[in-house]
Amino acid sequence: MPSVISTLHTFDTVYSADSVEWCPHPPYQHLFVCGTYQLADGEESLTSGNSGTTMRKGRILLFSYDPQHDSLVHEQTIETPAILDQKWHPKSAQLAVVTASGEMQLYAVREDTQQLSHVESLRIPAEEVDCEQLALALDWSSDGNRAAVSDSRGGVSIVSIEEQGMRHLHRWKAHSFEAWTCAFDRADQNVLYTGGDDTLLCTFDIRCLESPAARLKNKSHGAGVTSLLSLEGHLLATGSYDDCLRIFDTRAMKSCLTEFNVGGGLWRIKPNPGRPRQLLCACMYHNFSVVNVGEDGRVVALDAEYNEHGSICYGCDWSYRGREEEGEARYFATCSFYDHKLCLAVLKTEE
Repeated sequence: MPSVISTLHTFDTVYSADSVEWCPHPPYQHLFVCGTYQLADGEESLTSGNSGTTMRKGRILLFSYDPQHDSLVHEQTIETPAILDQKWHPKSAQLAVVTASGEMQLYAVREDTQQLSHVESLRIPAEEVDCEQLALALDWSSDGNRAAVSDSRGGVSIVSIEEQGMRHLHRWKAHSFEAWTCAFDRADQNVLYTGGDDTLLCTFDIRCLESPAARLKNKSHGAGVTSLLSLEGHLLATGSYDDCLRIFDTRAMKSCLTEFNVGGGLWRIKPNPGRPRQLLCACMYHNFSVVNVGEDGRVVALDAEYNEHGSICYGCDWSYRGREEEGEARYFATCSFYDHKLCLAVLKTEE
């Protein structure tokens, strides 16, 4: 059955907005963050490729949402360097953030205030001394003991999370140009996928971090690979500037199972927590789209489109709390760039 999307709230983020992440951990599932990236004059977007050293600033905006009273509250603002990506820790209410200054920052939700408190920051070693290197994306291993960080110089780093704090283990050159994205394989934490502006989808065996083994360099994409999502059942979803969502079987990666044109360049892919093969896609120059992926990954169908935004669609995520009395009703948040707009919406399946 088709679904419909209704906007519940909009919010002016002031700075250009590019990422949304909803906390998955009880009792904090009412919280989500929006990350921002304030552009300097002359820059066109996150992906403009401006090579000069530029001051970029950002903010973490913390929100709470109460579905029973339909109440959205802006709880906190944290000043940071410009934010490129954020991810909640898989085991605890800690938030990792990567920035244009080349840092990975770690925050934790305080039990008493239910606001974010800074834990520590780690600078990712640069490829060259005094070169500008932006941290572009991150992903957590399923156990939360490691994080992968990709950067604007084509590098990928592994960071260890230890009792003493974060520790950088190793960085290697994975791509010729920007390494836009990285993702651990959910079934095998020794496998890391990376995507770059060189159009390559790479698979690395990271059991030996001093010399990660490149298992495969896939050339299926017609433009830069911008988003990766490891799904259950040996499936991997990818997004690209070439407008297509692709689904791969990770046991046979030479070609994809299917590709589906969502339009506008696909920057972010987020699975519905209640229906993991229902994907919310940030289609940069088009809209936000919800698509359904079949069990075997060979069928992809458009479920609903969300056209509330008038600028580059970058950030999106689902709430981990649904409205049980309405069955499939699911909340999600989206954000866009130049109109610095955050939206909170609900997806409902039509009878």
